[in-house]
Amino acid sequence: MNTNNGYNPLRLILAVLLLLAMSGCTVKLIASYDETTDQNVTALQRKMETFLTELETKDGLPECSYSNNSAFYTEAKVDLSAIKVRVDAIPNNDITAEQIVLLTSSLNDLQALHQLKDKKTTTEGELKCVSSDEIKALRSAFNASFTAILKLELAKKRGEAN
Repeated sequence: MNTNNGYNPLRLILAVLLLLAMSGCTVKLIASYDETTDQNVTALQRKMETFLTELETKDGLPECSYSNNSAFYTEAKVDLSAIKVRVDAIPNNDITAEQIVLLTSSLNDLQALHQLKDKKTTTEGELKCVSSDEIKALRSAFNASFTAILKLELAKKRGEAN
């Protein structure tokens, strides 16, 4: 006599165990919030804003030259390198790492512009500084990059990035 009416207690137990196991597992597609990255990016933004503001006040003065400001670029590159190493060490942090690469590229572009201004000063004999209009555009671009990085970190903190 066949007593199999479609009900198999072993199958039911296995299905329940599988559901319980799966509910405890989460797939993490992006890194968790990192307070150190948040703090370091915020500190670098403050450093950049200070630098750009000082450049504005030095417009037309010898102090605006690249040679008088080269230490800033060295410090900022070291800061970005440290941030990059940290974000690269965190699993699933590719988006933040890409944002840091873009920010580094923007810093390199600013440095090249500043060096070009020094070169024009030498060749044309007239002091050339990064102009206030250029600084305004640069400030906007850098702040957009910093904001994007910080928005992502804060979204991770709230759990919105998953």
